[in-house]
Amino acid sequence: MFTIAVCDDHKPFADLLAERLRSLCAYHLEEQISGQVLAPFYSADQVLSYVEQHSLQVVFLDIDMPGISGFELAKELERCSAETVIVFVSAYDQLVYDSFAYSPFRFLRKNHLDEELAPTFCKVLEKYLYERQTICLQTTDGEMLIRIADVVSIESDKNYYLVHTVGCTYRCRGTMQEVERQTAPYDFIRIHSAMVVNLAQIDTVGSDGMLRLRDKTVVYVSRRRLRQFREAYLFYSRRRFVQ
Repeated sequence: MFTIAVCDDHKPFADLLAERLRSLCAYHLEEQISGQVLAPFYSADQVLSYVEQHSLQVVFLDIDMPGISGFELAKELERCSAETVIVFVSAYDQLVYDSFAYSPFRFLRKNHLDEELAPTFCKVLEKYLYERQTICLQTTDGEMLIRIADVVSIESDKNYYLVHTVGCTYRCRGTMQEVERQTAPYDFIRIHSAMVVNLAQIDTVGSDGMLRLRDKTVVYVSRRRLRQFREAYLFYSRRRFVQ
């Protein structure tokens, strides 16, 4: 279930945004997945109470709220509901820069709702659908179905390759050429002869080709592949962050 919430202490706007999101769900989700927009939350406490018992895929979150602010709620959600996608909502454009510290998926400006809401919703849906995709691996321990989004990197190991995921590594028999073919439809790129990485799992990119991945490992792009990597990562970043 694709569950969306709105949290804003200004009731008229929260109700309006929830209604707009319901219309977008009706238009975009009918043939893809089951989704719902919850009744709006008017405080951070209400959101925290909800996630204690239920999963929440997306929250459109006002930043400037009394009591627990949107920033403080985002920090708490990262701790207790890490998979919840956060879209910050604000009437103050300057807060977009402050929001980056909380790793939001998007920033929605209240005074630009008509032009920004639909593209933002589509990007959120694209992310959700992508993270549901799986890949079937023939590992040395048998057949495994792995979420594409959980794969951090894949590296060669003689006649085998190692699939490093969030929290686990799988050993499969095959070549890197086979790996490239299998990952071609997704956001993966070969950084040197013995490794393919998931662009979505990159935390930082150094000017010297150093990559810090989300599993805390550090790898390097070969000089021969550095230009191709930069072009691919730039294209990915634009598609990911630009509306």
